[in-house]
Amino acid sequence: MARRFGELFKWLFGVAAVATVLGVALSFSPGSLRFHRPPTAYETLLHYFAQEIGEPALCDRISWAVYQRYSIFFAAGGASYFRSDCYERVAEARHEVSACWKVRPLIDFEPISPGYSALACRRRTLQRYSSGIGLDAAVLIRTFERLGYDIDHLYLEGVIEPAIKIEDVYRGLGQNSAAIGRAQRQLTAALSPGLVGGLIGDDASYLADVAAIGAADPKWCAYIPAGQALSQEQATFRDWCYFTVAKNTQDALICERMTPAAAEPKVIAAVSHGVRPEIAEQLSLHAQCRAIERDIAFGTHLRYGPELPADSRQTQRLIAALGVAMPLASNWPASEMAAYYQRFVFSLGPSYHDEVHNTARARLLRKLLALPPEG
Repeated sequence: MARRFGELFKWLFGVAAVATVLGVALSFSPGSLRFHRPPTAYETLLHYFAQEIGEPALCDRISWAVYQRYSIFFAAGGASYFRSDCYERVAEARHEVSACWKVRPLIDFEPISPGYSALACRRRTLQRYSSGIGLDAAVLIRTFERLGYDIDHLYLEGVIEPAIKIEDVYRGLGQNSAAIGRAQRQLTAALSPGLVGGLIGDDASYLADVAAIGAADPKWCAYIPAGQALSQEQATFRDWCYFTVAKNTQDALICERMTPAAAEPKVIAAVSHGVRPEIAEQLSLHAQCRAIERDIAFGTHLRYGPELPADSRQTQRLIAALGVAMPLASNWPASEMAAYYQRFVFSLGPSYHDEVHNTARARLLRKLLALPPEG
């Protein structure tokens, strides 16, 4: 009997030993035997970019010695390794659990912890849990400078709009007194309307529109050749110029300079399709222009800016002709620069899989992996 009891004891002892070893293995982390410390600025930077673009290779650069404890008021308390947190953020960004198996420990036995482990990472990722850290604006700006990016040329990566939109610059010409004066001088120096030295095509017409809008004076609209088409509107460019100045100044008398409603191409086409003339004329640009008093009564006063050319190259040419220098995003306040960089990083998230995004993401990753810690 004693012999059988002894064998049972040995068997139970063996099972307990195996369970202990297994428990230690499952709960062991590479940082267990290290002196714990907070993350460096460089490791925080790596964590941020890893979570945003879903790249575990950046987490691999974070030391296992970085350990974080959480307040009992945050997710029930507990502690985790910063590197493990990084892998979990990557898994959440990718919406797939493969990065979770890099998290250590595999199982968390700490009683008050909500489960900072590989299995908990898997569970939270499948539940579409999401969290993350941010970077200070100055740090983000400095990082992009160190990576060799130029905010004014970042759009060339193909994943974000230009920081300075040429369309906005052009529309602002209507409030630029120097540009307006230069446009007027170029027009009055011409031998005849539509013939302005140094300009090509219909550039002079766009300058006339800028002058008219900026000075709130319809006389400059006369420099636009009669009958010149405007692709965005079913009216001539000159009529559109009169219309916008009339609306801006709320002066219905300017409308009388426009082509009569009955002679507008849109009205003629409607009448040819059987629409009664008096009905067709109500749809004309001339009729819309004369409705200024109604607009005032209903409080629908719209203000128009200069007409934007359809060709961006022409837009650039006109801005240069008016002596206006393109502003630089590098002169923005830090908060605006950081917001633009954040949008760029967000655009490289793992949910974008086309060739352009993949190429830009890979380029950013290479730069980050080659970036040495400061100091």
